Amino acid sequence: MIALRHRTDPMPPLAPLDGLAVRRVQCATTMAALLQREEAELERRFDAGHRAYVAYLNDTPAAFGWVATRSADIGELRSTFAIPSGERYFWNFVTLAPFRGLGVYPRLVDAIVRAESREAERFWIAYAPENHASASGIHKAGFTTLAELSFDADGRAAIRAIVPGAGRAVSRLLGVPATQAPLTPCWRCVRAGRGVMYCPPGECQCDYQMAHSGCDSHVAVTQ
Repeated sequence: MIALRHRTDPMPPLAPLDGLAVRRVQCATTMAALLQREEAELERRFDAGHRAYVAYLNDTPAAFGWVATRSADIGELRSTFAIPSGERYFWNFVTLAPFRGLGVYPRLVDAIVRAESREAERFWIAYAPENHASASGIHKAGFTTLAELSFDADGRAAIRAIVPGAGRAVSRLLGVPATQAPLTPCWRCVRAGRGVMYCPPGECQCDYQMAHSGCDSHVAVTQ
């Protein structure tokens, strides 16, 4: 799925969360510790124009996310694309386990939109169809889902519009073809080799937040 928010859209009705502060972080060492990855990898992200934001709850890191300003990729779909001037693509958002369920994620996303609105007008974010928690947080942050972003019956990444006319705009941004045919409702089963249309429309029980769930419950998947 892919969703959009424009800087002129109404602000989402999110009540303040006591102790929450969102800050842009430009230190590769700090982000490497949060992501538990090599510092050199995070330095490459910064060099490529990606920006990091961290949500702190009572001065403790609770969540983080990245903003692409030049180019981005969606690894699961093998899609790499350029970010147009005046637009941003949000990616790699994680809420740390002790802070899940508190509403940190939508407030972090909303705070980033407000900060980046000084330079950009349109903000994009993609999420797996089975990532129900992300979908809820994204919508709470004022985003509107424009199109399905998944796989067709041949296992190829494709766009299927939800909002009339959105398919062409999303296809142009991502470089992924638009279609009117049904798309698989789950990235997980495709990635796990369960067959591209293993989950019939409306019947997928997978949950991105659970290592094993639904129709893919017996297949090990690396998140």
